[in-house]
Amino acid sequence: MIEVLFYLFLNALRIYTIHRFVGLFFHKSSQRRFMVYYYLAYYVVNSAAYLLVDFDKLNLAINVFGLLLVVIVSYEGNYKRKLLSVLASIGMALLTENIAWVIFLKGKDEQMLEYALFFSVFALFLLQLIIEKTIRFHKGIELSFYKELLLILTFIGSMFVANVLIEGFYHNKLLLIISLCVLLMVNIAIFYLYEKLLDDYAKQKEEEIHRLQLVMFQNQLEIMRSANDVYKNMRHDMRHHTLMLSEYIGKGEKEKALKYLEKMNSYIETGRQYVDTGNECIDSIFNYVIDEVNKIGGNINTDIKIGEDLLIDDFVINVILSNLLINACEAIQKSKKKEINVSVRFDRGALKIRVCNTYAGTIIKNSKGFQSTKENKEGHGIGLASVRQSVESYGGEMKIDYTEEEFCVDILLYL
Repeated sequence: MIEVLFYLFLNALRIYTIHRFVGLFFHKSSQRRFMVYYYLAYYVVNSAAYLLVDFDKLNLAINVFGLLLVVIVSYEGNYKRKLLSVLASIGMALLTENIAWVIFLKGKDEQMLEYALFFSVFALFLLQLIIEKTIRFHKGIELSFYKELLLILTFIGSMFVANVLIEGFYHNKLLLIISLCVLLMVNIAIFYLYEKLLDDYAKQKEEEIHRLQLVMFQNQLEIMRSANDVYKNMRHDMRHHTLMLSEYIGKGEKEKALKYLEKMNSYIETGRQYVDTGNECIDSIFNYVIDEVNKIGGNINTDIKIGEDLLIDDFVINVILSNLLINACEAIQKSKKKEINVSVRFDRGALKIRVCNTYAGTIIKNSKGFQSTKENKEGHGIGLASVRQSVESYGGEMKIDYTEEEFCVDILLYL
């Protein structure tokens, strides 16, 4: 009875450690209250299987599929990342357990079972703490299918190799311990490789935003130069225009004077349509998108009421607005009614953003949100997932609504 209670205590610590391992891959779950019950059910099934079923492979299957079910219902993300988190966690637990078994048990002798159990759980917990303190995954970024599949296959392969080593080299204890430790180091290295892949991908996306920002600022300078040329010409010719208007008015030719004024206004407005809020970053984003919409024959309506200085990082607002507006611009290209409506208002410490656009086709939604319909999904834009991450970094809220013809995104940022 004491041995059973000792195992139940250690298994609770083991599953808690696995829960922390899985948490490295995801944002804090919105199902935290129910997650406790899911893990508790997993603990009960797992413990019962170990105590009642004397078949290692069946216990391993219960471990993997039980945890996978808990992760699927408890965390938000795509299924590749969920499977990767499960295999990585179970793989680390399996390797530490195998090393402990080889060190403390002699053949089928179970006199040192408690020591082996304690060592395996303690080693797993220690490894989790080290990895948690040294690795920071970019949880809002998804790798390509093939990269995540390769990592998944690597963890599956490590579990298979560990099983082969246990069965084939049990007579050579030292060689077996060294082999399992090397395999454990390889699995730990995969965590750091995964972090490096996510870092590189995040930097690539950041460079894309910076390049886009540069193009937008260049476009803004061109708008300012164009407007300046128009006003310079108007100022140069103003004396002639006032003389002509005076002549028409003096002769009582009111209609000719009005038509002449219309021509003057039309000439002033031949400069490109542009937004001028006084906030250089926001102006450059809108003016760039306005040009892009005009090129495809679309219409964009803007309602912007903000101050010159917003207490928000330029890069963050660039990620949010440029993605929403460029996505909207691309969506209306296939739509018969090419229209975008944008509202940006700052009121009492809150920045409210609403972007609505027409679209044609279908909305594809999966477990991680709205799926891109672009051919090059990985290298194109940052996506709504990163927009949501930027919004959440300011404690904000993001809501998506759509009908058969219109797609709308509402954002509320607390500044």
